[in-house]
Amino acid sequence: MKYALLKSYNLMTLYFSDDPFTIFAPQNAATKRIEILLQEPDAVKRILMNHVVIGSRLDLENITDELSFQTAGGRNVHVKLIKDGKLQANDAVIVKRKVVVPNGILVVLDNYLFHEEEFMKKNATIPVTKLADISALPLVHKEDSNHHYNTTFVENILEVLSFLKSGVRVFQHFLSRSNVSKLLKEGEEYTVFVPTDHAFQRWHPIDWGFYPFSVPEFTESVITNHFVRGRLKQDNIKDGQIVKTLGGKEIIFKRTPNLFVNGATIVKGDTPVAKGNIMFIGEVLFVSESVVSKLHQQHRDKETPPLLAFPWFGAQFLSHAFLALERDRRFSHITRFLNLADLAPHVSGTGYTFFVPIDTAFEELGLDKMPDNYLSNGQGLEILLNHFVKGRLYDKDLTDGSQLTTLGNKTVTIRRRDKVKVNEAAIVESEVFVYNLGTMFYIDKVLFATLSDLPSTTILSTTTDKTTQKPLAATTLGETESVPDELAEKSGQLPDILVSDDASTNKTQSAQPKNATQSVTIK
Repeated sequence: MKYALLKSYNLMTLYFSDDPFTIFAPQNAATKRIEILLQEPDAVKRILMNHVVIGSRLDLENITDELSFQTAGGRNVHVKLIKDGKLQANDAVIVKRKVVVPNGILVVLDNYLFHEEEFMKKNATIPVTKLADISALPLVHKEDSNHHYNTTFVENILEVLSFLKSGVRVFQHFLSRSNVSKLLKEGEEYTVFVPTDHAFQRWHPIDWGFYPFSVPEFTESVITNHFVRGRLKQDNIKDGQIVKTLGGKEIIFKRTPNLFVNGATIVKGDTPVAKGNIMFIGEVLFVSESVVSKLHQQHRDKETPPLLAFPWFGAQFLSHAFLALERDRRFSHITRFLNLADLAPHVSGTGYTFFVPIDTAFEELGLDKMPDNYLSNGQGLEILLNHFVKGRLYDKDLTDGSQLTTLGNKTVTIRRRDKVKVNEAAIVESEVFVYNLGTMFYIDKVLFATLSDLPSTTILSTTTDKTTQKPLAATTLGETESVPDELAEKSGQLPDILVSDDASTNKTQSAQPKNATQSVTIK
C-alpha cells in the first residue's frame, strides 16, 4: 500500500523532530480527487500540516469512545466508531489504525481528512473555476484495471523505510538493489529483520580498509537471510523458537532478558505492513569477524587504500605499487628504475594494470649493472611505460589472443597455453591487487626490450644533477633510501583517509625521487 502524499513531499524530512507524532496518511486512491491542489506548494504545505499531530502518539487500536483533537495546521479532527467496528476520522475511513515507526505512528486513511472545497477556501492561488474540475474527478479504487499498485512485501517495506528520517538508510539502500523479491510467493506473508545503520557501521573501516558490503554477492545473501516466511509477532515468539530464512540459514529466538534473534537485540514493537511484519534489530545477522576475514582474503581487490603523499601524491596506484614491490626482494631492479623515472604524469590517479618484470628479467639483459636512472627518460622511459595498461584487469580478462595497448603505445598479445604469456613473457604470479586501485601481474621478461633496443647513449649519474652527463663506465650506482617504517606497515594497520579515484589525483604532479636532496613531508 502506498501513502502518496507523504512520499511525494517527504513529510518526514520536513517536519520530524525528536517529539512524538501521529501522521494521518491517505492512500493513493485518494490522490485523483486532489491532484490539482498538489501542484501548488502552498496548498501542499497546508494539506500536510492538516494531517500531522505533533507531540502525541495517538493509539487508535483500542478506542472505545469518540475522540477529538487538533492537527499541526490548526484543524479539528473527530474520530468515531461506525458500523462493522470500523473507525472514521472526519469523513475518511481508517484503513489501518496503527503503523509503528520510530518515535511516531502512521494512521492510514482511505481519503483526506478535509474536503477539497475546504482546502480551496484556504488557498487563493488556485482559480475557483478549477473547483468543478476537482470535484468531478472520480475516486480511483484498486479494482480499477488502469491503475497499478505496488503490493509486494518488499515494496511495502521500502515504503515504510522511506518515511524514516534516519536510522535504516543502509538496509533500505541494499534492499532496493537486491533480488529478494523474486523469492517471495504470491499470497504468502513474510517477516523482515531490519538492522539499523549503526549495525552496519560496525563493519565500515575507519577511513580506509575492507568493507564487506562492497562485495555484491555477499550483500545479496545477507539481505536474503534477513527474511523469513510467515507474519511473526513479537508477543507470540517462543523462547528457543527456530525459523529458517529465505537463504536457508537458521535463526534462533531468545526471550531472556529481552527478545533476541541470533544474539541481536530486537527493538520492542512490531511494525505491521501489508503482506507481513517488520522488526528492527541492533546487529547484522550472519556477519562476524571470521566471515569478514575470509571474505577479505577472497576480495583483496575491494579494499580501499590510505591516501599517500609519498612518493607520488598524484599517482596513488603507482605509489602503492612501488611500496609493495619494494618490500619484495624479487623486485630490487624495477623499484630502483621506477624511483628516478618521471612516471607520475603518465600513470596518474588509479585504474591500471602493471606487468612487473622480476629481477632475473633485468639480469638477463644486463640491466642489473645499469645505474638507477638508466630508464628515467627517452627510450628508457618508454620501456617502463610499455609495462602499464590503462584499466584494471583480472586474470579472466586475459583471454587467449586478446591484445592490449600499453601506455607506451605498444601492443601486447595474450597467449594462454600451458602458461599465460604476455608477448614472450610468462606470468609467474597473477592478480596481485593494489587495493582497489589496480592490478599487478609478475612476469619473467622485460617487455619490448632486447639488447639492440636498449638505450645506447650516455646517461646521467644518480649522484649528479640531471643536466650533467658522464660516460656509462664512469657512473656509480646510487643507493636507494629505505621506505619509512610507517609507510611500510601492512594494509589495515594505520588509519588514514580513503582515496578517491578522481579527487586525489593530480595529473601534472611529477615524481619525487626518494634520494633527492629535498625533504618530503608526509601529511
